[in-house]
Amino acid sequence: MLQRNSDLPYVVPDEPPVRPAESWQYPTVDLREMGRILRRRYRLVVLPVAILLGLALTYLTLTTTLYTATSTVLVDPRRANVVETNQSVLSNFGTDDATIESQTLLIQSVAILVRVVGKLKLTEDAEFKPKPGLLDPIRRLFSSSGPSNGASPEDAARARSVEILQRRMKVTRQGTTFLVDIAVNSESPQKAATIANAVADAYFDEQVRAKHDATRIAANWLSGQIDELKSRVVASEKAVEDYRSANNLMVSQGVTLNDQQLTDLNNKLIAARVQTAEARAKYEQVQDIAKSGGDPGGINAAISSEMITKLRTQYADIAKNEADLSSKYGTRHPLVANVRAQRRDTQKLINDEIRRILESTKHDYDVARSRETSLQQSLDQLQGVSTSSGQAQVRLRELQREAEASRTLYESYLARSKETTAQESLEMPDSRIVTKASIPIRPSSPKTMLILGLAVMLGLGAGSVLAFLTDYLDGRVKTLEQAESIAGVPALAAVPLIGTRELARLARRGRSELDSYDPKTTNLLPPALQPPLTRYAIDEPGTFFAEAIRAVRLSLQRTMRSQPVKVVQVTSALDSEGKTTLAINLAQSLATLGIRTLLIDGDLRNPQVTRSLCPRAEAGLLEVAIGHVAPERAVLVDQSTGLSVLPSTRIKQVEFITELMFSDRIVDVLDYFRHRYELIVIDSPPLVPLVDGRALAELSDRIILALAWDQTPREVLSHAMDLLSPVSDRIMGTVLTRVDLSRLQFYDYYRSSAYLKPYGTAGLHAGAAR
Repeated sequence: MLQRNSDLPYVVPDEPPVRPAESWQYPTVDLREMGRILRRRYRLVVLPVAILLGLALTYLTLTTTLYTATSTVLVDPRRANVVETNQSVLSNFGTDDATIESQTLLIQSVAILVRVVGKLKLTEDAEFKPKPGLLDPIRRLFSSSGPSNGASPEDAARARSVEILQRRMKVTRQGTTFLVDIAVNSESPQKAATIANAVADAYFDEQVRAKHDATRIAANWLSGQIDELKSRVVASEKAVEDYRSANNLMVSQGVTLNDQQLTDLNNKLIAARVQTAEARAKYEQVQDIAKSGGDPGGINAAISSEMITKLRTQYADIAKNEADLSSKYGTRHPLVANVRAQRRDTQKLINDEIRRILESTKHDYDVARSRETSLQQSLDQLQGVSTSSGQAQVRLRELQREAEASRTLYESYLARSKETTAQESLEMPDSRIVTKASIPIRPSSPKTMLILGLAVMLGLGAGSVLAFLTDYLDGRVKTLEQAESIAGVPALAAVPLIGTRELARLARRGRSELDSYDPKTTNLLPPALQPPLTRYAIDEPGTFFAEAIRAVRLSLQRTMRSQPVKVVQVTSALDSEGKTTLAINLAQSLATLGIRTLLIDGDLRNPQVTRSLCPRAEAGLLEVAIGHVAPERAVLVDQSTGLSVLPSTRIKQVEFITELMFSDRIVDVLDYFRHRYELIVIDSPPLVPLVDGRALAELSDRIILALAWDQTPREVLSHAMDLLSPVSDRIMGTVLTRVDLSRLQFYDYYRSSAYLKPYGTAGLHAGAAR
């Protein structure tokens, strides 16, 4: 049964201790770390760039050089109108974006390109003939019908040339303007300019043709409509005249005769009524004077009568003469009697004239009333006739409106026909060329600098992504911080990688001692014949390697001052992680300080310490454990450092080794050496593949875990820590071994060669030594 021989109390935990999980933080972007990733993965960054540059150069070498000629067309909505008309048959372009885009698509339509192909005879041009390709047989297998099925060879060749021209042509609108660029690519610069200008000309010809066809169609249609409208106008006007004659609706000065007679009779009736009223007023005045006994001579007609005025003047003269004669001759004088007779005759004449005027007033009144009655009767008769012809006039007006409408439509169509006829002979396109295509002086495709630049940019982007992805997926331990965060124990040091040139230089030192060396000796090898890496910290004390060993030694000494530590196990998770080199150099470093140190080769399956220091040893750990050899006889001492070494001879029975590690014999051996040495360093087997190292961990006071830099996966380290969880309190820390300090600057600058150069000059070259 295993037992721990130590003064320190030890309690086996019920469950493996759980390393505290780091609290979640928002992801941040560390630009310096990104730069370091790109620098350390520069090969991955450069690889896509080189591949894409190679592909780009291959493409530039194999692709055909093309020249681009551009003709600029202005789609002008303000068409010049030579013939003054109100509106053209085919209206001008609008100014909206849809109209301009439609014209852009029209330029590259098949109808226009067929004109260009026919005009320039592109079907005979080798550039516009389809070239046979490697994939043509495969395309024919998957195509249901060929392009020439059902078409003549000429039509098929024209269609193929049009397809090639469509691929070689690009029509684009300049922003939101009315300018449209027609760009054509060709292997010949002259041909590119010719085709671009031909496309513009064909576009103008198409505009003129469309307008001419529309105008001609409109003119033909208008001619037919005019003939029909003319016959319709003649028929409608004849119907009006016939209906007017049939219904006695003759017109004079714009109105019918019946209406004109009604108007005249109505005016005469009004005048007659006025006259009747005047005559009646005069008659009633005479009647009133007669009834009242007044002087009828006072009426207006008598007063205004010239005859009565003369008679009254004569009567006054006679009366005056009678008065004069009466006063002169007396009343009985014959002259007086004669004058008196003249006065009576004059009075009689006045009375007769007044009586005649009175009778004339009555007669005028009777005449005026009779005339009014006659006019009223005539008006009533005409109104009856007008009422009977009202329905006829309604129909007449309807016929007149129809005739007027037909006449107006006929006149407008006749005028439009004349305008269309004038336009048919002069149609102008709604566009014009702003810039004719000129012969290009340099090729437009392939764009060498652009393609190479894109290749570099895409390569850099892909390489950067690949580098970041590779670095993210790289689960190997690179820095001391990573080791600490994963293992949960301190990272003690980073032991640098020693270059092969440096090791070869040190190995040449032992050539002088080869002649005096006995290969059959069972003692330790002379220092000059030992592997240079096992004594590097002693032979090269000023190097980073020795500095790292001293850092581990310092951590161990600090622990020894505070706690009793006797047995230190140096192990690793996997094989070839530098644990043996670390154990030998650490033991030698401790021995040089005067500390009685014993180095035990505990890896019975693969005794690297024995193979490096004393390959011919006859006794070792196994012989001491089973009691075949006394411990003092098995221990070998290095006179140069004072280090004691307990080797391990090679054992073929593997199951015997496992049982030994779990037996009390190994415990007894360690207890024996605990009392004779101040410190025991055990080079242990790896933890993950073998159980021997885990058994030795139960017997050790402190454990140092070696990790191969850029080799040990994080999952393996985490698994190794889980295996050591029962003795997790004894784990002193981890040590990174075989660290390439020149590459470490891309992971941890302050522990790299770039930061440590002022403090050492040891060769830290690429390459490694076990």
